[in-house]
Parts: sequence; C-alpha cells; structure tokens
Amino acid sequence: MILKEIKFAFYVLFHPFDGFWDMKHEGKGNLFVSFSCVVLLILSNIFKANATSFLFNINKFVVVDAFFEVQKIVVIFILFCIGNWSITTLMSGEGKFKDIAMVFGYSCLPVVLSQILSTLLSQISAFSESTYLQILNNGAWVWFFVILFFGIMTIHQYSLGKMVLTSVLTVIAMGCIVFIYLLFFSLITQMGTFIATVYKEIAFRIG
Repeated sequence: MILKEIKFAFYVLFHPFDGFWDMKHEGKGNLFVSFSCVVLLILSNIFKANATSFLFNINKFVVVDAFFEVQKIVVIFILFCIGNWSITTLMSGEGKFKDIAMVFGYSCLPVVLSQILSTLLSQISAFSESTYLQILNNGAWVWFFVILFFGIMTIHQYSLGKMVLTSVLTVIAMGCIVFIYLLFFSLITQMGTFIATVYKEIAFRIG
C-alpha cells in the first residue's frame, strides 16, 4: 500500500494532468502522503540550511531557526489552500478544500528531492560547479509551480485563461488574509493595552 502511494506520487510529477485527474475522479492519492510531502519540505529546508557545504552555504554564519522554517511553510500552505478555495468557490471550481491541499502537497516533492540531492552533491562539488546546483534547485521550484498550476487547473476543470485569472486572484486573496490577520492582531493588542491601562488606573485610584 505504501509502495503504491509513493509510486503514485512520482507518477504525478511526470503526468500532472492524468495524475490529478485520477486523484479527483478515481480517488487516488492520499491526504496523509500530501501532508508528509509538506513535512518533508520543511525538513529538507532545514537539512539544506545546516548540511550544505561551506562553499555553497549562504547561511553558514547564521543560526538556522527551525521553528521559523516550520512556520514559514505551514503558513504558506494554509494561506494558499484557504485563498484558492475561497476564490474557486466563487468561480464555480469543482475542487474541494481537500483536493487543493493534496495538490499542494504532491507538488512539493520535486523541491524536496532537489534540496536533498543538491545538499549531498555540495559535499563533493567544487565552487566552480555551483551553477549546476543552482540550476537544480531553481529548476525544482519551477517544476513545483508548474505542477501546482496544472494540478489546480485539473481539479477545478478550468480553462487556461480562467486558471491564470484564478491564480492572480488567489495571490490577492492570500494578501488580504494576511492584512486582515495583522489588522485583527493589532486591534486585539491595542484593546489589551487599553484594558490593562484602565485596570492599572482603577487599581491606583482605589489603592
């Protein structure tokens, strides 16, 4: 069973249209595997930051904050899923929230593989070969966005033009969610400060 799920994950990398169609209409894929890919992305980021050879490591003089790496990926994952779901619900998308989460998770796999591979290769590479490592990592991120784009397009049954519009609106929705969160957090902080000030004033006068 596990071998079958891993095989399907790699199948999606090279056949995103067929893979995500099967995921949507034939129930293939697994939410646990999708979440595992997101977790592996977090771990590969930390591994790359800590284990990349000194010659290629831009963070060599920086202590890597593992908690920040976790927050960064998880926040982006949640923001994308909520943002895309909210937009596609209004634009007659056929994909469910679960489908969006699964597409994002499976799309992370090429980045996970490239970061592990480039980190290991950095141990045996000369500085003059840094371009190849950079191409490997950048290519994986391009691959990630391509799979994510066509995966979302497939599960929602969108045309190319509608998918481009939806992608732009999803980014805007993610920005709006962040803005609302920051505004809400700021209001709560100010309210807490106000209540604390009033309490201190009353306590001072009573005392």
